[in-house]
Amino acid sequence: MKKIISDVCQRQWPEYMTGAAQQNYLKAELGILEAAAQGYSHWYIDGSLPGERPADWTIDRIEALQETISTLGVRPIYHGNFKAPLGSDVRELGRAALDYIKREVDLSASLGGAPVIVHGGGIVEPRLVVEARRLGLTMLIDNLGELVEYARHKNVEIWLENLSNYTKFHPFYYICVTGDEYAEVLGRVPGLKLFFDVSHAHVNDGDPVEVFKKLHQHVVGMSFSDNKGERDSHFPLGRGSLDYLGLVEAIHQCEWKGLIGFETRGSTLSDSLAYLNDVGARMTGKVA
Repeated sequence: MKKIISDVCQRQWPEYMTGAAQQNYLKAELGILEAAAQGYSHWYIDGSLPGERPADWTIDRIEALQETISTLGVRPIYHGNFKAPLGSDVRELGRAALDYIKREVDLSASLGGAPVIVHGGGIVEPRLVVEARRLGLTMLIDNLGELVEYARHKNVEIWLENLSNYTKFHPFYYICVTGDEYAEVLGRVPGLKLFFDVSHAHVNDGDPVEVFKKLHQHVVGMSFSDNKGERDSHFPLGRGSLDYLGLVEAIHQCEWKGLIGFETRGSTLSDSLAYLNDVGARMTGKVA
């Protein structure tokens, strides 16, 4: 029955989607069941949640989940703990974060080589903002270089997810939040891939369409949700101001294909696919 649901759903996927991933903030064992029921090919294990961090996993739990994965055919993506300050301006904290994320890689390797999504982290109350952010970005680049190599030996891919460029919500600052910063990090870390969160890139008058055009060759997948440009709201598609028509046009122009993750609270995969197919129809001038 699960396979029938999945096959029907996949026939509705836009041609640029090679997979669909659900992030729903559930315990891993519940998340895979919900993802399978809706027809997703992948689901997120959220490493920021209590109970989902590396220390929370036992051999018995891993083996049981491996069996469920084999039965349902839904593959995991380990969404690493975004609170880990991989791009800290304090070297000791950044190195501790690297050690922590290596444990996430070890866990992902035991789950069949699931990719690990990592983040730039953040800095808190810097007195010299520009200098501290530069130190953080440099730390991020150094750490990612070592992390990608470590993960390669475990047959695990590292996917960098961009964070929101908040300018009104302080005293913290995220690291790696602009197109120029993404490009610098990707250019200096061989083997690193970008899991492009278009909603994050839309915050604070960002332009995710132009960023995608410039960096699409590095993009292994994208996270879709919507917002009104002020904060990462996780609205269903079409409920905010993100230019999905322009983004789909850019996807076709670049002939890009990849995994799409959906972080849309209050909507289903069918809802999201219907919206994207409608956007595609409008792009080509056809009636949906």
